[in-house]
Amino acid sequence: MRISLSVNFLRFLLILGCLCDPISQVLAQGRFDRPTFFRDGQLLMEQEIQRLQQQPETPATEIEHPAQILTIDSGQLQWQKFLFRDGNFSVWMPQGIQSLETIILDLGKSNLSFEVFATQPKPYRFVAAYSEDLSSSQLANPTQLLLAVREGIVKQTNFILLTDKDITWQQYLGQELTMKHEDELISFRVYLINQKIYVLAAGQNNNVEQISTNILSFFDSFRLLN
Repeated sequence: MRISLSVNFLRFLLILGCLCDPISQVLAQGRFDRPTFFRDGQLLMEQEIQRLQQQPETPATEIEHPAQILTIDSGQLQWQKFLFRDGNFSVWMPQGIQSLETIILDLGKSNLSFEVFATQPKPYRFVAAYSEDLSSSQLANPTQLLLAVREGIVKQTNFILLTDKDITWQQYLGQELTMKHEDELISFRVYLINQKIYVLAAGQNNNVEQISTNILSFFDSFRLLN
């Protein structure tokens, strides 16, 4: 359902989106020594308002995904756009309890550091992560690198791998993974883009036959900043 908002109300929603979740939880659970959405919040808020003022209205017949409008109220989830400057990407994620941390993934022959942001709106979990810049030796075999990331995730989490499939995002290589942990079904999109690995993941109740449309919208909203 489309929502028409005045610029002042857009400004209010953006301020509320930056303040309504307990940022102290992010500080308590992860590193905060790099520019992030939270530290750039005021500037990004103004930029988003300017962009929305300049963009043409979406035709009523066109399906609206999280990347196309400011806030979506799906009746269950409230979506918010997050910009990750260091990672050079944006993604829409539902509001919820947030955490930010650095994780070291064991790739077998080397390790890879990831900045991991998560939000947990019941009954889901959403994760967006990006790696440090990859070395030339890590980039030498992209297929093997993606396999090593997959195995590293399984080893780190103790999840059970159910399915894996090679995919592409635009012209970039990637993998689509489905894993299980107790009563949770976790879907992954892993992309190798330029010198970084990007991981999007979302968990839902295991008593379902297909991936939730909310999770698919999350995956579809992934965009590079430049």
